[in-house]
Amino acid sequence: MPALGEYFHDDDGSLPEIELRFAQPALLVMALEYLFGLPGACDASRDMACVWSRVHDREEPYRGPQDARRVVSGEIEVFYRLLRAAQVDGCVLPDLGVFVSDEELILNYRMGPQWGESEIGALLRLLARLRKRGAEVAVPWWGESGELAFALALQTASAGRGAAG
Repeated sequence: MPALGEYFHDDDGSLPEIELRFAQPALLVMALEYLFGLPGACDASRDMACVWSRVHDREEPYRGPQDARRVVSGEIEVFYRLLRAAQVDGCVLPDLGVFVSDEELILNYRMGPQWGESEIGALLRLLARLRKRGAEVAVPWWGESGELAFALALQTASAGRGAAG
């Protein structure tokens, strides 16, 4: 299996993205609720307690992951949240940013030493589970060779075998 450490270990100041596209809006909503429903997960967003209502042309309080329904219906603008302390199979993931639009979730992460083999493997297992929930998962930021390595690692994680490197 290809090693993915180069896409996680050295903090170069960027926030690499993982795209999760959904054919049906309901699947996107369920995926966001699933993410924030993981054991230990909390919303660590600061100064982002509001969303912009297209209907009322004003800020409104953020209600929680279920607000994704309001995004896909066009009632509110896209929004961004910070997922902290989410656990996958007992492994605590480093912080993940979650951008919510009407057809995709975009996860981003800060590269650095917090991404060990266990954390990378846990992220891959999480992405494999989201794929089973209807997500098409891609990492265009990683480039062509990175996308291929990612696809192979995700396939391995989906099959229930190891998953990092």
